[in-house]
Amino acid sequence: MAARVTAAVTGTGSYLPPDAVDNFQLFEMGTLRAQFDVEQARSALRGVDGANGLSAPEVFDQWALQLTGIRARRWILPGSDVTTEDMCARAGLAALEAAGRDPDEIDQLLVASVSPSDEVPNMACTVATKMGNPQLGGYTINAACAGFVYGIGAAWSAIVSGMAERVLVISGDALTRLVDYTDARTAVLFGDGAGAAVLERRDGDRGVLGPPVSSGEFARDPLFLVGQSWRRDGDRIPLLHMDGGPRILRNAIIKMAEVGDQALEKAGLGWSDVDFVVPHQANMRITRGLEQKLELTKGRVVHNIMDYGNMSASTVAITLDEVLRGKFGPVPDPATIVLTSIGGGYTMAAAVVRI
Repeated sequence: MAARVTAAVTGTGSYLPPDAVDNFQLFEMGTLRAQFDVEQARSALRGVDGANGLSAPEVFDQWALQLTGIRARRWILPGSDVTTEDMCARAGLAALEAAGRDPDEIDQLLVASVSPSDEVPNMACTVATKMGNPQLGGYTINAACAGFVYGIGAAWSAIVSGMAERVLVISGDALTRLVDYTDARTAVLFGDGAGAAVLERRDGDRGVLGPPVSSGEFARDPLFLVGQSWRRDGDRIPLLHMDGGPRILRNAIIKMAEVGDQALEKAGLGWSDVDFVVPHQANMRITRGLEQKLELTKGRVVHNIMDYGNMSASTVAITLDEVLRGKFGPVPDPATIVLTSIGGGYTMAAAVVRI
């Protein structure tokens, strides 16, 4: 019987801007200090000793921690000439180095993002040029926060079909450039960064196990950004709305568990076979809720939103890179990892990878 052909993850990489903004610094940005209702937030704090004596910035910090689990977020400083494409190129080169490959050994480049600096040229063309291979073919994926896992699925398909031997999947976003700094509930959430993975054709039982899963469910209101060509005078350009209410949180937990179930079923595995779950990090309450729903022991569902914020599609890619570099503890050999994500739209995707 012929050996099974799959796409193996042979290297990962990431790039995080060196500058970080904590909740105290964020409070002073835009009109947040003026718009934020300190006393309402103070009354909503739970389990905080001496809440009545906290200063306004301290209330904001504690409120943000309870609402999102985020202490700080990485970001590209205003006035910097670093772009989303620059971050993607740096993450891509790091993944290539980990895989022992040069840019000219890659057959296809897939880049997931909602915040390119240019709509045209295609972001993949720009990133390929910045990495030193301007002839590399590729395209951009906009699946919001699920973009990296969509990219893993597209890479698997290209490799298994014979279209490509090696595919580089990169995701990157500079969401702090789009944030509305009059809306505290949105402003606390987002950060900047990029992550990448090299996938290569392999025979055997290591790689993407079974076809990745993707699905959708139309919902515009939780997160939307008006297209550049459709803006009218007076339109607000930043991310217009991010609804973090209980219904949205529950939906994210349920859907990431569901697509994870489907991906594991296709791989012939169950949650008990999984060493790490790498979920999209939109809110600590979501990842903690997923951990409880899956009834997995602590440490198997990975959380890193505390110091990074929600980096859209790049969150799963960066977290996977950190897992494989041992940040969250020893990595078994082999390691079975579930990537699961949900993004605005809604978009949902999951993949099971054995490394």
